Amino acid sequence: MEERPPQPTDAAQWARIERRRTILLRSGIAAGVIIVAAGAWLLFGQAPRAENAATYEPIPSSTEPTEAVTGVATASIDVTAAPGAVATGAARGPKTQPPSPAQCMVAFRRDGKLRVARLDGSGESVVATSAEGVFALSPDTRTIAYVDATSRVLTLVDVASGTHADVGPAALEQPAWPFGSGWCVYTGAAAQSGVRRVSRDGKGARALFSGTSPSVSADGETIAGIRANADGSSAVVIMRGGTATTIAVSGFVTDVALSQTRVVYAVAADDLAAAQVRSMDFSGRGGSVLKSGTQAGARASFQDLCVSGDGNWIAYAEAGDDGYSRLFALDAPDGGTPVPLSVRRDDYPLCWGCDGRLYFIEGNAWQGETTRLMAVRADGTGRTIVVEGASR
Repeated sequence: MEERPPQPTDAAQWARIERRRTILLRSGIAAGVIIVAAGAWLLFGQAPRAENAATYEPIPSSTEPTEAVTGVATASIDVTAAPGAVATGAARGPKTQPPSPAQCMVAFRRDGKLRVARLDGSGESVVATSAEGVFALSPDTRTIAYVDATSRVLTLVDVASGTHADVGPAALEQPAWPFGSGWCVYTGAAAQSGVRRVSRDGKGARALFSGTSPSVSADGETIAGIRANADGSSAVVIMRGGTATTIAVSGFVTDVALSQTRVVYAVAADDLAAAQVRSMDFSGRGGSVLKSGTQAGARASFQDLCVSGDGNWIAYAEAGDDGYSRLFALDAPDGGTPVPLSVRRDDYPLCWGCDGRLYFIEGNAWQGETTRLMAVRADGTGRTIVVEGASR
């Protein structure tokens, strides 16, 4: 059988690869810090303790109208717990209703264009021209937010009319919407760096807090992101009621996601600990380890965390620099044994649909494989091909 030549790695994939390399570098630095701290404990009889502290800092500069943020509280809290520990206050079931199944659609990329279709693949329509980049369709399916890999600008498109609104410079990180769909959050770039919020019509863009990789709860009450420090440490930033709280955690954070009551985040492996998926409440307490160690060992990290609309499941990918990406579903409140959702090593998640299935791209385009949009239930059953030739 004649093999197809590998295709060049696209810009969005290079951005993901560079991010994973940064994760490995910074987690290695963090491991060195831990070793030094352990040496200090042996030498002086005690380990350095992090004190809780509240500080107030201005919102990152912005050229758009900016709402005042009450303050930024910084807390250093050890949120690790024994693997399998039940997260205090974990709740099942949604507090905000998702769109009706009749309104459900899914977004994908094919032939250099962003498209939307019904969950069975019918009713496909072109929304925008973008060969590479990241995107997110609003839950009510009326607006798609995307960052093209060439322009590096966040653009909001009205699906029905095709009207475009360019918001400003943005990083190649997926925007995030609450169920209400009136606004989204994204990672800005250049002079507008940090986590930002903008209305669906592209107006009123404003800075929220310094960080990356934003996630938003279904009810829109909570926004979270990642803050990485030069010394290799990192923190989870949680914004509620106009106040952003920075929670220092052990390990280098690779991704973050939100349910209605919990923050789920992943940390990279280092010399002293395996990669983990953890959970904590919005104050940084009640921590538990939901998953410790990847199936692929040190070759992979946890990426693409996504909480289902009902809050009962977390989807994640074990991802590596070589294109390796296998999907799993994990019980959100309790952890336990992950459910394998992949039958091969190259599945790339989009996120949960409002029908409760996980939508993902199967096939490694960078190796010349045919790709397709797939769907699968949280228990791993009902794998379905939705659209042939689709990619993310």
